[in-house]
Formats: sequence, C-alpha cells, structure tokens
Amino acid sequence: MRTLKIVEAPSENGAGKRGASLGPQAVVLQARQEGFAALEEISRVLVPDLNHQFEYQSPFPFARNIDHLAVAQGMVASYVEDIIGDADTPLIFSGDHSNAIGAFSGLKNHNPEKRIGLIWIDAHLDLHNPLTTPSGNVHGMAVNALLATPEGFQYPAKNKPDEETMMLWNQLRTLGSHQVDGKVLPSDLVFIGIRDYEKEERALAEQLGIRIFYATEVMERGIKLVLQDALKHLEHCEQWYVSFDVDSLDTSVSTGTGTPVDGGLSLQDAAHLFHELFPHPKTAAFEITEINPLLDQKNSMASAVVRLLREVL
Repeated sequence: MRTLKIVEAPSENGAGKRGASLGPQAVVLQARQEGFAALEEISRVLVPDLNHQFEYQSPFPFARNIDHLAVAQGMVASYVEDIIGDADTPLIFSGDHSNAIGAFSGLKNHNPEKRIGLIWIDAHLDLHNPLTTPSGNVHGMAVNALLATPEGFQYPAKNKPDEETMMLWNQLRTLGSHQVDGKVLPSDLVFIGIRDYEKEERALAEQLGIRIFYATEVMERGIKLVLQDALKHLEHCEQWYVSFDVDSLDTSVSTGTGTPVDGGLSLQDAAHLFHELFPHPKTAAFEITEINPLLDQKNSMASAVVRLLREVL
C-alpha cells in the first residue's frame, strides 16, 4: 500500500491576485477544525517560497515574476522528486497553478524514461506562453511550460518578450535534475471541465491534437463516461499526474478562487473524479490548487476540498 505525503507548495508568484498562498494552509486548518483525523495523520512538508518578492509591476510583463517563480518551482521540483524517490506519493496542496510546473517536473525527473500522462481538471487551458499571453500571469502558461512540441514548431507571436524573459521561460521548461524539455507529449494530455480560453490556446490544442473534454460535454454525457474516455485515451501511459484546479467547479461551489467561471463541474462530478483517480495505481501524484481564502467567505472553498478528500482518505 502506498504512503501519502502532503506537499504544501504555497508559491503564488504565477497568479495575478494575492491570496492563493494561503490555500494549502486553509485546507489543513479546515480539516483540523472539522476533526478530519485521516488528513491530520499524513506527514507534511512545506516547500519554501518567494512570495515576499511578488511584484505587480514585474520587469517581465509577458511572464510576470518569472525570475522568482523559476527559483520557487525549482524547489517544488526538488521536493517532489525526493518524496517520490522515498517511494511516497505526493498529495500536493499548491498556491497558484504554476506550481504544477515544478511538481510535474519532479515526477518526470524521477522517471525520465516513463510516459507520464497529465490529467488537467480546470476551467482554463493554461496553454499560453510569453509569446501569446494576454495577462502575463504564468499560472495561465503552466501546461505550455510542460508540453512537448514537434521539432521546428513555431508559436504565433503577438507579444515581443525580451531575451531574459525567454531565457527564464526555457529554465522553467527544463526544471529538475535531468533537465527534461517537453515533459508531456500532446497525446499524453487530457483536459476536463474546460470552458474559458483564448483563440491561440484552442488553436494550439487543435493543431497538436490534444484531447479536451469541455464542460458542455461533461453536462451532456455525464462525468462517468467522460472520465472513461479520458482514461482510455491515456491507457498507454505508465503513470499519471492529476491536477485539480478548484475553478473547475461551478461558481456555486468555487467561491474562493482567483478566476471563477460559470458552468463548471458539480461537487458530485468532482467526487467521482476523486473516487476514480485518487486511489488509481497509475496516479503517481495528485495536486489540488488555486484555493484563495482572501476571496472567500467562511473558508467555504477549503471546506469543499475537505469534503472531497473525506471521500477518498
């Protein structure tokens, strides 16, 4: 039986709003308040962050705070790689979604030869890069930072990031002990719950043949059939990294998060995903991200996450 270890990765330098750094601790405290002993008994590690260097006016407008973020995500990668090396399974409570860059990198660098599938449960595609981003927030570029593209592939360039920005971007793409660039193949990636994206992201996904299960498909077919198809699409992968952004949930549930979008997953949909994915033998790491208590009331977002975790722990 696998041993879980909680990784608190509170970096929020990839977000456009402050407060996601408080998300990991909000979950832990909510579990304690509710007397959720199963979560309390899991050992935890806290990854250092550079949130004190968050800059609204970053000198890198097309990848804000990327200088601090690259260092912070290097630490996340190192912690996750060490935990997996100890034969533990990381349960990652992260600040903003850019932490998935470090966490997935840690998994991949421990297993550089393995095909690792990425299950991205989110309202957004997060497929931008410094050349296409409308906001400059790196949490909207997290999947792109991990994505392998064909040799010679050219992104459309509507922005003109400077040389240092692109150097730091390439540093993000090659995080970890093996410096793997392009850690997940387009065929090894699925999105679930998507409903908010820019045309550049959708065009990239279509060009690379990435499988997207939009929120409308979940509503029409049901989460059970959607997940069956998603896992069939990834059945060739040896391991999976599951990343659950709380904004994948409908706004009736996801009250405390930075970028809520109407028309999302129900709590029952999410419970099914947790039931099927959390204990699955191919799930090598499970991340929960983008809880922002500063945007919430009565810690309801963390309470919903605790409710989901009660279903599987």
